[in-house]
Amino acid sequence: MDSEEKFAYYLNRVEPYVNEPVFEHPFLSQRQVGSGFDVTTRDLRRATAAYHGMIETIDDLYGEVLSALQKVGQDLDDWIIVYTSDHGEMLGQHGIWEKQKFFEASVRVPLIIRYPRRFEQGRVVEENVNLCDLFATMCDFADIPTPPGLDSRSLVPLMEGNGALWDNETISQFSGTNLMIKQNHLKYQYYGENMPEVLFDLQCDPYETRNCIEDPANARHVSLFRKRCAKLGFGPDADQLYRNAGYVDNTTLRGNRQGASYGGDN
Repeated sequence: MDSEEKFAYYLNRVEPYVNEPVFEHPFLSQRQVGSGFDVTTRDLRRATAAYHGMIETIDDLYGEVLSALQKVGQDLDDWIIVYTSDHGEMLGQHGIWEKQKFFEASVRVPLIIRYPRRFEQGRVVEENVNLCDLFATMCDFADIPTPPGLDSRSLVPLMEGNGALWDNETISQFSGTNLMIKQNHLKYQYYGENMPEVLFDLQCDPYETRNCIEDPANARHVSLFRKRCAKLGFGPDADQLYRNAGYVDNTTLRGNRQGASYGGDN
């Protein structure tokens, strides 16, 4: 289908986010779009249909890449093909139509690595990973030592089913002032000294509706997140000598169960 056909296909099938409750936070609530006030419900439906059509177009183009390689005589099993995106789109969730916010719809992106010669069976990795990890992963695939001091870890152990040494952390930054640290199912967010901190527990609140930063049960985790935030160069106690996330090359630790990337604080 061409773009117009895809748009027409999705137009009466999508359910746009309408009249979403806006999260009560001075930054996370910015630039919300209200149905009936800023745009009509028809506009929201059309924008959502167009987005779905664009996603399907990207899927089609991925298939074209594979077909093109085969047409010129390449064996697809010899190729490492990565499918990913730089960010998501809120698409109206929480009333927001942009990225920038550290909601899952914005920071969670697809990441598919196809390398049949190395991995015969497909595997879904549930651990927290980062796009920066692709650099160390490609070095690992090519048997090239990963340069020291990078915010990058090889994903190969996870792809092999070995997550014993993985710290299960991912970090995201925006505009030099905003920071997200996700460890396991907890997601901490720092938006500057004059903004309230945010903590989401994605295990019990996957839609991110409740800030549990003040919950006594999370006090220890919040303290460790704040220390980690400072180590990463953010906040009033920011490490002025910050250079990188402090990750250890996990390819050197596969036979050693001592390695956590920054001391195992999570």
